[in-house]
Amino acid sequence: MAPKSNKSFAKATTKLGLATAIAALLFTAAPITGAVADVQISSARAAALQQCNRLASRFPLHDWGNTQIQLYRSCMAQHGQQE
Repeated sequence: MAPKSNKSFAKATTKLGLATAIAALLFTAAPITGAVADVQISSARAAALQQCNRLASRFPLHDWGNTQIQLYRSCMAQHGQQE
């Protein structure tokens, strides 16, 4: 049996290095996008979010399919809010 080539090791090492670099970039960007979420919302939107989430939670995805998201979307539209 012939010894394995170093090319497969080099390919695996390159893939691991690339995956590590991508993961490092993603973890670095995460706190930046999270900081944007510190925006206050109106009381009307907060009430709509609470009511629509409560309505949609009655229909779990594994039992009802797309019903949950469709109810949430229609509820938010009825309140004049974006999804």
